[in-house]
Amino acid sequence: MQRRRRFTLISAAVLALGAGLGACALLPAPRSLSFSQAEVQALVARQFPQQRTLLEVFEVTAEVPRLVLLPERNRVAAEVPLRVRERLLSGRWQGRLRFEAALRWEPADQTVRLAQVQVQDLRAEGPSGLSAAAVERLGAALARRMLEDSTLYRLEGEQAARLQRLGVVPDVVAVTAEGLEVRLKPLPAR
Repeated sequence: MQRRRRFTLISAAVLALGAGLGACALLPAPRSLSFSQAEVQALVARQFPQQRTLLEVFEVTAEVPRLVLLPERNRVAAEVPLRVRERLLSGRWQGRLRFEAALRWEPADQTVRLAQVQVQDLRAEGPSGLSAAAVERLGAALARRMLEDSTLYRLEGEQAARLQRLGVVPDVVAVTAEGLEVRLKPLPAR
């Protein structure tokens, strides 16, 4: 009798465990990945300072940008402190670049990228053989080209695999008052 009772208890436990695991499979997949403004700022800060040579003449160092969310326009704005050294005449400037950009998801490499970059302002200050006004005009055009399509965030392999197991993939990036939201969509049927 005790053996039968023990078998019944074990069977009930196995059935309950199986039902519990089955219920886990029925949990809905997440609808989005959310990043607070502080998390977005930290993601950006990891990528700076950046150094680039432009036109083989200007050595530009971009310091950590200060990000501002513009949810009403689904865009972000940034102000980037710059240091510029001109190689031919040894001119040096300090400056600030202000720009706005939309964000887009790039499925090919699982990244959030800057898109539709608009340079709002570029200011250069400091003594030099080349005028600050010339640096500002040239720099604004180069800055836009340099920033367009820059990576803000990359979804790591393990995260991407987990989302695929849940049957979803990233789709659209939205700027909210709290931060960024990468909206997810169901995997296409095979």
